[in-house]
Amino acid sequence: MKHLNLFLTLLLCFGSLSAQSNQPSAVEITYLDIHPSKIGTFVKLHKEVSDMAMGDDRTIQDSWVYRHWYGSGASVMIMDVYATSEDALKDDFRAAIGNNMKDKSEKEKEAFRSVFQEWWTFFDGHWDEMRVYNPMTDFVSKENVDWDIPFVFVVGSYNTTGNMREMANAYTNWQTRPHVENGLQLGGGFTTHFKGSGADVQFFGGFKNIKEFAETISTQSSDNPEDAKKFWDAVSGSHEDQIYVHVGHLENGVFNLAGKDK
Repeated sequence: MKHLNLFLTLLLCFGSLSAQSNQPSAVEITYLDIHPSKIGTFVKLHKEVSDMAMGDDRTIQDSWVYRHWYGSGASVMIMDVYATSEDALKDDFRAAIGNNMKDKSEKEKEAFRSVFQEWWTFFDGHWDEMRVYNPMTDFVSKENVDWDIPFVFVVGSYNTTGNMREMANAYTNWQTRPHVENGLQLGGGFTTHFKGSGADVQFFGGFKNIKEFAETISTQSSDNPEDAKKFWDAVSGSHEDQIYVHVGHLENGVFNLAGKDK
């Protein structure tokens, strides 16, 4: 088990970002509808493709993969992080694969083509969105957290007729910060909508396991009632909650499966 440095993983789901710039990063989220019995196969293939797709043609800074555990959402969620939305558009994983395959034998090339083709079939019917996130202002965490575990990743999606950041900050002060500083929550934060069909604001939180998540929601924070009111007054319409489990992430140019190193 590797004990990842917080500044390198910087945000349980989003990894190392250009925090020192204090500028919003772009988070490209891809949702896949994969049958639960096939998720293990997808993750294995995803590691092979991800490892082959790293190189100078890539602008990606981090990528985190989660499998669905509870709710009505997609069965797999991939979160790719870029310094800017422009970098997200420039990212060329196919060119990187082409460069990495140049020196392979014909047998190796054919084997990888088969892997890629099977992996790509899992993207049939996918949908995606882009969100923005500032690692300096939109996240709080306990110190020295080991994110290289199959932690529980909870996402709540909300819309508002008001200011997205004001609503997000109110929730952070009411729920996220108290649970991280005084409770069992490992870390949490929020993203705001940039393009696609997603919600205005998404709140995310990481927990060591489902038991600690259940204990947390059974004792919702009563701190900062003014922020609680400010948050709920800003909410428009219904909201949606999903529970995922972390299965792997990019680390030093390699897709690292969550848990003890094999």
